[in-house]
Amino acid sequence: MSSIYRDWDLNGIMLHYNRGCEGLSLNVAEVRLGLMEKGYPVMTFEGNCADPREFDETSTRARIDTFLESIGVIQK
Repeated sequence: MSSIYRDWDLNGIMLHYNRGCEGLSLNVAEVRLGLMEKGYPVMTFEGNCADPREFDETSTRARIDTFLESIGVIQK
């Protein structure tokens, strides 16, 4: 993931915790911590691919906006 961040000249990384599939989310927390230790801006958001009713769009949009503001991608 570090090479993707560098090679693609990213501003930050958003990781999805999929509550509907524990296998897909198994290492997300470890990946997040590893990226943060290297100084990469990271945010996580939760959802459930098996049940979209569990996705809180309003809260997620607010968190994404806050993250993008914090890394200077958008200004309020």
